[in-house]
Amino acid sequence: MITELELERIAAAIERAFRRTTEGPSWAEVERLRLQADLVDRLAAAQRHWSGSLSARAELLRDAAERMADELNHVTSAIAATPPDGVRGVRTPHAE
Repeated sequence: MITELELERIAAAIERAFRRTTEGPSWAEVERLRLQADLVDRLAAAQRHWSGSLSARAELLRDAAERMADELNHVTSAIAATPPDGVRGVRTPHAE
């Protein structure tokens, strides 16, 4: 049976193998992060509980990939974006 320490060592080896190779955000980097998250997710399944450190690490990798994809697509944060005038239920300072 594989131990928690062995799973952590495998995750560290995956992290070293997938070290960032490009400068700045790129679609290749997004795919690399997504693949790394999938591999770490598989290790988390072997950990037999989804609340462990490997599951959290996979979620962080997936979040980083999605933030990078948003950056490449020039997506602004929904929180920071100002809604246009006339949107129902949203009050803007200049619409009053």
